[in-house]
Amino acid sequence: MNLIDPTLKRFFSYVRPYRAWIIAAAVAATLKFGIPLAFPLVVKEIVDLLVAPPPFNRLRLHEMMGAMLAVYVIWTVISYLRSYFADRVSQRMIFDLRQEFFQHVQTLSLGFFERRQVGTVASRLLSDVAIAQNFVSAAFINTVMDLSTLAIIAVILLNENTVLALMAFTVMPVYAALNRYFQPSLLAASKQAQTKMEEISGQVHEQLAGVAVVQAYAREKSVQLRFFGDTRDHLEFLLKNVQRNALAISAVGFLTQAAPVLVLWYGALLVVDGQLTPGGLVAFYAYLGMLYAPLNRLTELNVMLANSRSAMERIFEVLDTQPTVTDRVGAVELPLGPKELVLDNVTFAYQGAAPVLNNVSLRIPAGSVTALVGQSGAGKTTVAKLIPRFYDVTGGALLVGGLDVRDVKFKSLRNQISVVPQEPFLFSGTVDENIRYGRLRATELEVIDAAKAAHAHDFIMALPQGYQTEIGERGIMLSGGQKQRLALARAFIKDAPVLILDEATSSLDSASEQAIQDALKKLMQGRTTVIIAHRLSTVREADQIAVFEQGRIVQVGRHDELVTQRDGLYCRLYETQFRDALG
Repeated sequence: MNLIDPTLKRFFSYVRPYRAWIIAAAVAATLKFGIPLAFPLVVKEIVDLLVAPPPFNRLRLHEMMGAMLAVYVIWTVISYLRSYFADRVSQRMIFDLRQEFFQHVQTLSLGFFERRQVGTVASRLLSDVAIAQNFVSAAFINTVMDLSTLAIIAVILLNENTVLALMAFTVMPVYAALNRYFQPSLLAASKQAQTKMEEISGQVHEQLAGVAVVQAYAREKSVQLRFFGDTRDHLEFLLKNVQRNALAISAVGFLTQAAPVLVLWYGALLVVDGQLTPGGLVAFYAYLGMLYAPLNRLTELNVMLANSRSAMERIFEVLDTQPTVTDRVGAVELPLGPKELVLDNVTFAYQGAAPVLNNVSLRIPAGSVTALVGQSGAGKTTVAKLIPRFYDVTGGALLVGGLDVRDVKFKSLRNQISVVPQEPFLFSGTVDENIRYGRLRATELEVIDAAKAAHAHDFIMALPQGYQTEIGERGIMLSGGQKQRLALARAFIKDAPVLILDEATSSLDSASEQAIQDALKKLMQGRTTVIIAHRLSTVREADQIAVFEQGRIVQVGRHDELVTQRDGLYCRLYETQFRDALG
């Protein structure tokens, strides 16, 4: 068991603030297993009293047994303290680690999450951290306890009979070799099982989130078969671990069972020859049980250590991931007020992929409305991600209020941008909490005003508890249009100078859409607004329209100007949509 492994050394840094409790737990654990070591010596004396010539010394018997009962009262208290100290440390330390993990994940850039399933990250936060907890609460403390016990017993055995003690110790080198042999395979199997469980967690989270789609397409059987296959693979990894664990325990078990036979065999001859008393042999044999029991436990702890170590590695892998978007040294706060947006020869490519934007230049005046249109994959949504700096440009510059966004603290940048996505994300909780997410300290009146502005107040008041109605995970209790209006209310209450709308009215019926369009006109007044438009009918009144094609801007102008350019992409897109609308 390698206790100076770099992963374990790093894990110990989380234990360091609680080292006083760890020391207390280790001392209590040593005493917990050290106190019973006196019992074989008592047995030795009692046996020798029994075989001694009469009269039998009853007073001596009562004194010894009374003292042992008193000692075990103390042992009970120590046993409680050992469990309390160890569990307190493990719970506090895991609390710290989990908080650091979650806080770190919040700082990671959007690309980290777009490359991973949410469930896999949650698995490391919850499952892996819980597995790592076992190292403190069981493996570490018990290892200290068992090693201390072994050392004390070794001294006692050598003192009792050196030859028998050396015979008992012959299993130690073989035990160490066996552990060294089995540890790599145990660690590998454990890591495979935990990696597969992470995949299963991601799949389950995704399938449950999309259960409506699964049922709509009658794909329950295929989902079940995939889950069966993944869990079967996970089971195979676990069974490999079980097999190796069983082999390790069985091999060590043979050593710890065969050695006492040899010791008893030779010890009996010593008693016959008068070189050892019967009580001495009984006491020595009792100590053998105490010697080999920790060895068996250490073998089991070796498995726990393998599981904990692989979980630690997976936790630290995330903690070592650095955000790709960070504040530069000397970054400044973005001043309040209207914001002009400028894309200056912007080029952007996602990691390992071809560029999706190529030398894009566009000026969006403060307080104006600019629509970005084009076919899917043309680069419109990418621009919307670059403005709040979810990603950094790979070439050129993006300016907000005359400042390069890379020179601005991104928290102050995002505080001045409201984003209303095409598919709004609502959190489990109340209507009030979801609206207030735009500004946590908003008053009740401000929440209501925002809901009214988004034409959401009437349907909210029709809900069972009004603004305090629980809407379920992702707002499952609401219709698509109701979700969109809550997302709009969230943008209203944030009251940011920059507004990004990703076809924010797409989920509404015609009557609601017209009402929201009127509300959006009020919201957009005095704000720099970028509309990601899929339906060209929604951008006719924009101050300017930028037409994207294959990562470039090919046209810029107002609707009336662009629609007359018969050879332009905008005109072709508009005519196609108009023709489709007519049927």
